[in-house]
Amino acid sequence: MAISEKVELLGKGLYKDIPDTLTLKSIPTGSELDYVGREDFQETMLDIIFPKAIEEKCNFRDLLEVDFQWICRCLRILNYGPYYTTNSLYCSVCDEVSSGEYQVDLRNIDVKMLPAGFTNSLTISKDEFIDFDDEITIHMLTIQEAMNAAKDTLFADSNGDINTQFARLCYMISSIGGNSKIAVPERKFQIQNKLSSADFMLLKSKVRELTDYGLRAGGRSVCPRCHSKEAAFIALPDERFFRPTVGNLRSWKADRLAENSGKSSTTAGESRERNENVPGNETTKV
Repeated sequence: MAISEKVELLGKGLYKDIPDTLTLKSIPTGSELDYVGREDFQETMLDIIFPKAIEEKCNFRDLLEVDFQWICRCLRILNYGPYYTTNSLYCSVCDEVSSGEYQVDLRNIDVKMLPAGFTNSLTISKDEFIDFDDEITIHMLTIQEAMNAAKDTLFADSNGDINTQFARLCYMISSIGGNSKIAVPERKFQIQNKLSSADFMLLKSKVRELTDYGLRAGGRSVCPRCHSKEAAFIALPDERFFRPTVGNLRSWKADRLAENSGKSSTTAGESRERNENVPGNETTKV
C-alpha cells in the first residue's frame, strides 16, 4: 500500500504558484535514484522523482533551495526510514575522529525555520561596510538559481574550475544601490572592482547570517569511543542520501514493528513535525 504525508514548506507564504503544503507519496520501486550520480542528482529529483512523488503539480524549479533540501529529507525518511550510514564521526568531547561505518538517525539533524514575516528581500545597509557606500539587497536562492550558479562559467578560473561560492553570492544579489536591473555579470564586476577585500569579507559574513536557514549539514550522535552524545556527522541531501543499507532498513522495520505493537510512544512523523533532536539515539557500528 502506498504511503503519503503532508509536508509544510519552510518557505510557506513566499510562493506564488506553489502551495504551502505538499503531499509526498512513496517513490516507485525501481527508482532512477538507484543509478543517479552527483552530477545529475538535482536534475533527476526535479524532473523525474518529484513529479512522481509529490501529488501537487507545480514548477519544482521555483522552490527555494532550502525547500528542495527539506523535501529530499522528508522523502528519504518517508520511503527508507530515518537511519543513515556514515563513514565518519567527530566527537568534540574526546576530540577524536572515528572512521568506519556507523548508523545514525537523520531525525537528529536540525532544521532552522524561517522567521515569521520573512520576505526574502534582505537589505545589507551601507553602514555594514568600511568603504563601500551603497546598500546591497539579497535573496535566498531558488534551486534553479543554485544550479545555474554552480554551472556558470563566468566564474570559472583558467583551469575551468567554477568558484561556486562567489557565483552563489552574485546570484543572491537582487540590487546594488537600489538598482535591481543589473545582470549577473554586472554584479560580479561591481563586487570584484568596487568592494575592498575587507568589505568583501563583511559582505560574505552578512550574507551567511541573513540566509542561514533550512536543513543543517549534519547532526549529532553517540561517540563510539567516549559515548558522549556530541559526535557530529555529515549527511547532505545528495545521491547517497537515497541509498540506505540493508541494516538501515532493518532498523526502520524494527521501529515500525515496535510502533505497531504499541511499544513506542514517539513516531518518526512526530519527530519530524517537532524538528527537534531525538534524545538517546545510539550510534550503531555497522
